[in-house]
Amino acid sequence: MTSSPYRDETAARAAVVDIVQELFQARLITSTGGNVSVRLADGDVLITPTRMHKGGLTPAALVRVDAQGQPRAGQGVPSSETPLHLAVYREFPQVHAVVHTHAPYATALGLMGQRIPPIIADALPFEHMRAVYYVVPGDEEGIARLVDALHDAPAVLMQNHGLLTVGRDLRQAANYALALEEVIQILTVCRIWGIEPRRLPPEDAARLRELGVV
Repeated sequence: MTSSPYRDETAARAAVVDIVQELFQARLITSTGGNVSVRLADGDVLITPTRMHKGGLTPAALVRVDAQGQPRAGQGVPSSETPLHLAVYREFPQVHAVVHTHAPYATALGLMGQRIPPIIADALPFEHMRAVYYVVPGDEEGIARLVDALHDAPAVLMQNHGLLTVGRDLRQAANYALALEEVIQILTVCRIWGIEPRRLPPEDAARLRELGVV
C-alpha cells in the first residue's frame, strides 16, 4: 500500500469536511445523498455518517472505522456505503480517498448508459468509464462490479444512483467529480443543439497524456 497523505486525524477530518462542503455547494452532494471517505495512515478509514445533513457536517461527526467497517469506540454510525469504500481501498493500494456524489448530469448519463467521448482534455480520464448497475447499499455483487470498473477509469457511473470517483487524495477524487460533471454539461449542450461534438484527434489526446495534462 502506498503511503497515505492522511497521517494526522484532526487534519484529515477537517479536509473531509471542506471537500463535502465544496461538493455540497456545487450541488453534487445533496442534503443526505452522497458520502466521502479517506484512508488514514494506519489503515483505518474516516467516512461521513449516515443520513446526516451534509451542509452542516462537522469534523467531530465523521466516523472512524477499522478495516472491517466497525466503528471505533465513541464513534457514531457510518455511511451505509462503508462496505463499498472499504472494497475500493482493499483493491487499490494507491487510492486514499473515495467520493460518492449524486451529481445530476453524471447520474443522467448513467441512466442512459452513455460513454464519454474525448472532446476536451478534461474528458480523457473518463474515456473508458463504465456505467454499472448499483442501487442497494452494501450489495456485494454490485460492489464487485463497481470495483472492477475502476480498473478502467478513476470514476464509475452508478446506474440509477450517482457517481463514484477515487484518487490518491481528496483533492484528486473531488476534482474528477467536478471535471466530469462539467464535461457532461458541455456534451449535453452540444447534443441539445443537435450537434455531436468534435473529438480530439487521437495523436493530440496521446500528446496530452504524455505531457501529464490528463
